[in-house]
Amino acid sequence: MKKNRMPILLLLIDNLIWVILVVVVALFSIFNSRYLTEPNLVDILVTASVLGILVVGQTFVLITGNFDLSAEGVVGLSAGIAVWLQGAAGQPTFGSGWHVNVVFAFVALFAVGAATGTINGFLITKVKMNNFIVTLAMMIVLEGMLPALSTGSTMSGAPASFNWLGTATIGTFPICGIVLIITFVGAHLVLKHRPFGRDLYAIGGNPQAAFASGINPNRRVYQAYIISGILAAFAGLILEGQVQSVPADLGNGMIFMVFAAAVIGGISLQGGRGNIIGAFGGVLLLAAITDGLNLLAVDVYFTSIIEGLIILAAVFLDTQKTRLHRIVEGKRAIQALHDAAMAAGEAVAIPPL
Repeated sequence: MKKNRMPILLLLIDNLIWVILVVVVALFSIFNSRYLTEPNLVDILVTASVLGILVVGQTFVLITGNFDLSAEGVVGLSAGIAVWLQGAAGQPTFGSGWHVNVVFAFVALFAVGAATGTINGFLITKVKMNNFIVTLAMMIVLEGMLPALSTGSTMSGAPASFNWLGTATIGTFPICGIVLIITFVGAHLVLKHRPFGRDLYAIGGNPQAAFASGINPNRRVYQAYIISGILAAFAGLILEGQVQSVPADLGNGMIFMVFAAAVIGGISLQGGRGNIIGAFGGVLLLAAITDGLNLLAVDVYFTSIIEGLIILAAVFLDTQKTRLHRIVEGKRAIQALHDAAMAAGEAVAIPPL
């Protein structure tokens, strides 16, 4: 019986997110009767949509053992450039843009994300710069470019067709919620059932072994950063649609909650472990907590404290899971050696399991 305790504990920790989510929802519903009403559940899904799409992009990078801090900068700048190009109201540095059509604005928005991912990928895989420093510097640059473009004012005036994803509904169900679910399902299929996803896990687990098996780690990491940039721009499109404007600080401060949602959901900061379904649970949990605190009118300062504690809890859980995984894998390796020796008829002495 003792032999099986560690794998069971590991299974419990890997799926703990769903237990916590149920407990959190139950607690908030006790303290506020409006929590489980349809309008509030819709609000939770709308809150989760932007965070969730950012988490999907971040997951592709985290699985390889890297970080992308620049994603929150892409959210604001991509939306800001797209709105400016369409003739933003406000006080942009370069006038009111070119009054381009919506299609060109979409192209420009995603181009910002793809370009950022390309630059990040190049500096990290080709120039061999540290991924944390590169993406931190890129985040600072992007978050400085948006207020430089808007002179610190809020830009608005995008047409309804550009804001559609952030505002449209089918009945009472938000389109952005449908987009969120489709994005997670697509990411799950890619990561679990396609060679590209398996390559990312292999790189995060052991880059040298992945290279030896014929995988090009640099190419895959490069591609992961481009995916992250594009999805961050997509999140910016939805967020701009929800608020129907681009403040000078749009997206600022989101990245740490993105990490928290991914890690609480089971994506390891060490790379090579985790699943996108668990990350979806992490997104729902943070959205549920944020919404619940708003309903209870918790002071914004206490909200920041709670968010900080959530991030600490996420790192703690990731550390413990990594430790337990190593212990379980070590014991399995010892057991495999024991079984092989016994099958060969050799007497062996192994540590107790």
